[in-house]
Amino acid sequence: MIFELFFNACILITFVSISNLFFKNEDVPNNDSLILKIIIGLCSGLLGIILMLNSVHVSPNVIIDFRYMPIILTALYSSSLPTIIAAVSIGAFRVLYFGVSQPSIIALIDALVIGIGFSIITNIKFTQKNKWFFSIIYLFIVAAISMVIILKISILFLQIIATFYICNLGVSYLLFLYTQHLSESVHLNRRLKNEATTDFLTGLNNVRQFDTSFNSISQLTLRKQEKLSFLFVDIDFFKKVNDTYGHNKGDIVLKILSEILIDSFRIFDVISRNGGEEFSILLLECSSFQAMEIAERLRKKVKAYKFNISDKVCLNITISIGISTYPDTTSKIDNLLEDADNALYEAKRTGRNKVILYKKI
Repeated sequence: MIFELFFNACILITFVSISNLFFKNEDVPNNDSLILKIIIGLCSGLLGIILMLNSVHVSPNVIIDFRYMPIILTALYSSSLPTIIAAVSIGAFRVLYFGVSQPSIIALIDALVIGIGFSIITNIKFTQKNKWFFSIIYLFIVAAISMVIILKISILFLQIIATFYICNLGVSYLLFLYTQHLSESVHLNRRLKNEATTDFLTGLNNVRQFDTSFNSISQLTLRKQEKLSFLFVDIDFFKKVNDTYGHNKGDIVLKILSEILIDSFRIFDVISRNGGEEFSILLLECSSFQAMEIAERLRKKVKAYKFNISDKVCLNITISIGISTYPDTTSKIDNLLEDADNALYEAKRTGRNKVILYKKI
C-alpha cells in the first residue's frame, strides 16, 4: 500500500511541475478568460481521475488516493469556477467508472462539498499557509463523516481514517512547500525579467529594451515600406534641478515627465528612458511633418506644466527635442538615432526649449 500511495504522490508532484511550465507566464487568479478557467478545471479534474485510477483498494468498496489535492491546488491558485469544474469531473468519474453504489454516490457528494468548501475558504482573506491549513481540516472532517456512513465505527474505519489522515497530511505539507517554492521562483523570474527590460525609476523601457524594440521595428518598417520617426528628448538644465533641490526631487521630475510622455503618445509608440534625463520615442508610421507637430505639442505641454516636487516647490521645466525620420531625412534607417542626436545637440546649442528636425548638411 505504501508503494501505491508513493506512486500516487509522484503523479501529483509531476503534474504540478508540468502545469507550472505551462502556466508560469499566466496571471491565473486574475485572468478573466473563461476558456482558460475551463481548461484549468478540466486539467485539474483529469489529474484527480488519474490519481483515482492509481488508487489503493483498502476494502471492496473503499479506495484511498490523493484525488482531492488537485481541488485544493485549483482553489488556492486559480478561482472558484475551475475548482467546481474539477470537483464535478472527479466526482462524476467516480460514479461512472466504479459503478453506481453507496460509496460512489457519497464520493460524488464529497467532491462537490469539498470543491464548494475549498472555494469559500480560499476566498477568505487568510494567508496562503492558513488557507492550506483550514482546507486540510475541512477535508478531514468531510472524509471522516463519509467513512463513518460507509464503514460505521469499527477497527477497519479507524485503520482507514488513520491512513487517510497521515498520508494526505504528509502529501499536503509537501505540496505546500513545493508550490510555495514554485510561486517564489515564478515571482522572482517575472521580477528579474521586468527589471531587465524596464527602467526602475520611470517604468519605461530601458536601454536594453529600446535596442531590442528599435531593431525589430526597423526591420518591420523596411519590410512594410513605411515611415518611422525618432524623437530624442532631453530636459534643459536638469543638472540645476539636482544641484538645487537634490537628486530625490530630480527623480520626481523624471517620473512626472514619464507620465506626460505616456499620456502624449499612442499606445503602440515605443517610449524609453535612454539614460539620465534623456528620453526617446519611436513613432511608427509617422512622417517628419507629423513628428514635428507632435514634438511641438509635447514641448508646449511640458513648458506649461507645473512640476510639484514638494508641498512648497513647484517647478517649470523645458525640453529640447531632436527628430529624424526614415526615409524623409535619411535613407538609412540605422542612422535615425545618430541623426536625432545631432538634431538634439543643435536644439541645445541654439538656445534650448525647441524642436529641431535633422537636415543633411
